[in-house]
Parts: sequence; C-alpha cells; structure tokens
Amino acid sequence: MAYIDWEWYSNHFPLEEMTEDEFMHRLPAAEMKVDILTHYRARDATGYKGEQVKACVANLINRSAKLEQDGAGDNVKSASNDGYSETYELVTPEQAEEALRKECFRWLSGTGLMGAM
Repeated sequence: MAYIDWEWYSNHFPLEEMTEDEFMHRLPAAEMKVDILTHYRARDATGYKGEQVKACVANLINRSAKLEQDGAGDNVKSASNDGYSETYELVTPEQAEEALRKECFRWLSGTGLMGAM
C-alpha cells in the first residue's frame, strides 16, 4: 500500500522540477523511511495522522531531491561566476540521513507516530 500517488503529490507538495518518473523512483525510499522511523505505526494512521503521514512522505521526497541537487556527499556547497568563489562543505551520508529524520519528525511531531506512545 502506497501512502501517496503522483496525483496527490502533484496537487499538494510538488517541486517544479520533479517528474513523475523521478517521483516514482524516490517514493519507495521515502515510504521505507517513514515505516522505519515510526516502527510501522504510520501504516495504520487515519484522520489527521494519516494526512500528516502523506505530507511527511511528500516532503521526504522533496528533501531528498533537494539534498541531491545541493550536492549532499559532494564537497562544493555553492559557486559563483561573478567574482568566482566556491564554498566547500562536506555533507556526509550521516548528515543527509539526519536531515531526512528531522524532516520526518517535523511533519509527524505531535502524532505519537515517531515517539513513545
């Protein structure tokens, strides 16, 4: 059972550059992340909790795309052409993972799905 589909995503939390193929590619990882972080409690969520889970999955997809776009795991954080400057920052896989966990917590905070019940 998928938490969200392309139609729901594109109507609620779309990124302009996100294609349906990319969404379908990122969806399983986002759903797995929610399942792991909630110890599968999200699967039974209904009402407002179910809506928060949907929002969480969509925003995990967006966050992972943004992390990849920003070069998570790469050394260059930003570059400029005018005066040529580059900023280097090492984003480790652990830091990227923590960013996704925080994104999930942001959307599921107050639902009881991520913490002790």
